[in-house]
Amino acid sequence: MENITALIEIMQSQKKLYIEMKAILEEEKQAAIKWDAERTNELAKTKDTLTYKEKFLSEAFINCIRKIEKESGREGLRVEIIAREMAGEYSAELAELRNDLITLTRDVNSLNTSLKILFKTNMTLINGLFSKLGIGGRNTYGINKAYKTARTSTICQTG
Repeated sequence: MENITALIEIMQSQKKLYIEMKAILEEEKQAAIKWDAERTNELAKTKDTLTYKEKFLSEAFINCIRKIEKESGREGLRVEIIAREMAGEYSAELAELRNDLITLTRDVNSLNTSLKILFKTNMTLINGLFSKLGIGGRNTYGINKAYKTARTSTICQTG
């Protein structure tokens, strides 16, 4: 039971992390809509920190599952099986945490997808603006490498 309580603690930490990540992604979406570059950069740094934490928690989760497998003499265990067959009094809590994590990870994935679309749209708008201003060129800003020639911008000409 010691390993099962440790698994519950890890999953609770994961739940808190994904709730925080979801809030940050929602805030980043609003910052991107408002074109607030400074806030978007701050949130990206925070996301990086949370991503590192998530990696540590994921590793701890895997190690805990392995300990439970070793303890039980079974391989290929999943949280669903552990909750149903091994958790005893912790069965309901473990199943609930599993369901909460599934929902949260789906929400985070959905927000990530919408952010990718939003950033892609913003980059397309910026690319179009640069093209109309005549300052987009080959290998400029890494946006569109299809340009063959570029006009020198007024800023470059006048210094």
